[in-house]
Amino acid sequence: MAINLDRDTKELAAAYDTVSDMQFTSGCKLLERLALKAGDTVLDVGCGTGRLGRYVVAGISPRGRFIGVDPLAERIRIAREKNGCTNALYRLGAAEDLDFIAAASIDVLYLNWVFHWVADKEAAIREFVRVLRPGGRLGLVLPAKDLASLSTINKVVDTVLARESYRSFVCAEEAPQKRNNQTISQLIALLVGAGFIVEDIQVKLSEWTYPSASAVINYLEASYFGNNLDNVPATLRAAARADIMAEFAKYETAAGVRAESWILYAIASKPLVAEEHQSLPRSCTEKKASTRPSAAEAKRVFAAFRE
Repeated sequence: MAINLDRDTKELAAAYDTVSDMQFTSGCKLLERLALKAGDTVLDVGCGTGRLGRYVVAGISPRGRFIGVDPLAERIRIAREKNGCTNALYRLGAAEDLDFIAAASIDVLYLNWVFHWVADKEAAIREFVRVLRPGGRLGLVLPAKDLASLSTINKVVDTVLARESYRSFVCAEEAPQKRNNQTISQLIALLVGAGFIVEDIQVKLSEWTYPSASAVINYLEASYFGNNLDNVPATLRAAARADIMAEFAKYETAAGVRAESWILYAIASKPLVAEEHQSLPRSCTEKKASTRPSAAEAKRVFAAFRE
């Protein structure tokens, strides 16, 4: 079952812009690991409503360039409305097809809580290799599939859907947030197979508190852009939603609903030289000219992105 991008709405997009604090916080931690510099050209694939992008633009200075890409029109609309910087732009696009971006033009590319949604990961990774300059960095934040059963949200949802009224009709592993995700070993194999140097893989426990059980449901529906519970038959979806909210209510305290999840952070880089040349003696490569685009080239590339 494919993720349906047409289910997003203005209301869900607007809600996401206000309830995505957990994603924003994780994204800021990723950016610390990526060590952005003034003047970098940065590509945010799956930028959503642009919350993290606006944070990035503040850190790369006016000399830097920021491009946010997302397949959801309503989220791009919000990102554009809130964008007040001339060195940042937002446009529709998908991870698997970045043909509007020149080869070797990006210093840093990241996907924050996005890569597990991408269906054709091999095509996406090929595009990342193409657009990153040699030495460019790739950053990923995604739920750790290996520890998905320990996530509070997954435990609650799976517990409800295992009940007799649902279990004959629902496959829990077909839940939208699980469907296209990968284990750590699968992710490493994908990155290495594409030629990336994997620099760091970490799995961190994250704790978050939602104001109420209904707030958890609102978060899921906004974050899944209309695909929440799409693995449940339409005739059972309303009942499942109500039962899941009631189950979350059991976790409520005076502070709200505390949820845990295990988050995977990955940093990789594109080699400075092509793979077939990496075995050459050092003397053959040490004088190689820098492939980092000049300021003029970066400006030209950025101008070409504009619609």
